[in-house]
Amino acid sequence: MKMLTFASTLLVWLEFGAGDAAWYHTLPDERFEGVPSIVLRLEKNYPAIKKSLLKLIGKTGHSKRNVNEARSQRKTQPYMDEVVPYPCNVSTGRSKTKPTTAHAVRPGDIDLVAAMGDSLTAGSGAYAVHLFHIATENRGVASFIGGQGTWREHLTIPNMLKEFNPNLIGYSLGDSYTYHKESQFNIAELAAMGQDMPYMAQQLVKRIQNDPRVDMKNDWKLVTLLIGSNNFCSDICYLKNSSTAIENHRRGMIKTFRYLQHNMPRTIINWIQSPNLKLLTNFIRAPPKCHLMHRLECPCLFSDQFKHRRNEFFSTMLAWQKMEEEVAYDKEFQSKDDFTIVLQSCLKKLTAPTMKDETNGQIKTDISYFSFDCFHLSQKGYSRVTNAIWNNLLEPVGSKAVIAEPEFKKFSCPSEKFPYIYTWKNSQIKYETDS
Repeated sequence: MKMLTFASTLLVWLEFGAGDAAWYHTLPDERFEGVPSIVLRLEKNYPAIKKSLLKLIGKTGHSKRNVNEARSQRKTQPYMDEVVPYPCNVSTGRSKTKPTTAHAVRPGDIDLVAAMGDSLTAGSGAYAVHLFHIATENRGVASFIGGQGTWREHLTIPNMLKEFNPNLIGYSLGDSYTYHKESQFNIAELAAMGQDMPYMAQQLVKRIQNDPRVDMKNDWKLVTLLIGSNNFCSDICYLKNSSTAIENHRRGMIKTFRYLQHNMPRTIINWIQSPNLKLLTNFIRAPPKCHLMHRLECPCLFSDQFKHRRNEFFSTMLAWQKMEEEVAYDKEFQSKDDFTIVLQSCLKKLTAPTMKDETNGQIKTDISYFSFDCFHLSQKGYSRVTNAIWNNLLEPVGSKAVIAEPEFKKFSCPSEKFPYIYTWKNSQIKYETDS
């Protein structure tokens, strides 16, 4: 059996022009006429293939040997010794009484975390030290939803929140696929695109509603969402005009948020603005494997077939980001007390970290922040993203950082004066504290 994931196989198929890719855009409407038989066979056997891969490769994020190998390749964050204090004062991080408005929620008031998205949210290849490891989803260390260990070894949003509320639930416990118990409320799927979000929202609500630990009416929920990279890499180039993807995505996200708003009370949507993947085209002196994997995993930006449209795609990605801002702060989603969307902008102008080459002193892209494929993130990369998102959560709307600074350089913290997670509304209005 060839150890290729569904996404990789699909991208190879499209990359080398096998057949007419127009069939691809019939999938969201569940019309399968014209879909190549090899793709249909793979789709049918996809769960079994993933299960076999995990059994064969093993849980890389739980293997001491593999983790040590990743550490030797500088792919992991530095371990924070017990003598290093938690960066924030947790004493005022939880309200004395449960808040009744999303605009007065402190970090410790979050009872439940959940996540939607693609392979970046699934943690694909975070502990990969060779190519086949990309198939392992290290969900326990993914920035948005991982809860494996503590912040000292795995800097993630849930591991930060657990310091304020040890009873937090919903975070992924370790390497897993969506159907594993360890995945918890992380329903992100490899190769997911914007058009998958309405369906994913339905599945998330169903999973949370069926969990006996959850008080759906009263628990405060932080749902993190990041989507768009697969649209940029393997979708927009098959549209005659890539800008049509913007309005398609706008409609899909409005449908998604309406469903969540109507079915999930007491929810803060932590929407991570899609990164502009132009950063991948700006790698400096990267090893040959990066160029090969970028062509396989992101043909829209890297295949020769579409090079003449690159500037068009760069403009589309900027317009996509602008559309996310418009949807997030539409009054429809900012008028209720028990539901709000906050767009976090820390990846908006993301660039790849650089370093000096020890052999010649030249500047090059520091690929230790990326997985083996130079596309997904390493555990170290996730720690940087986590730090940036955490800071965004505690920065007012309109003053949020648009870049990710080096990990552990600075942590924003709730203050006695303003201990709340920032929303659009409380960024405009002064809220009284109950401390």
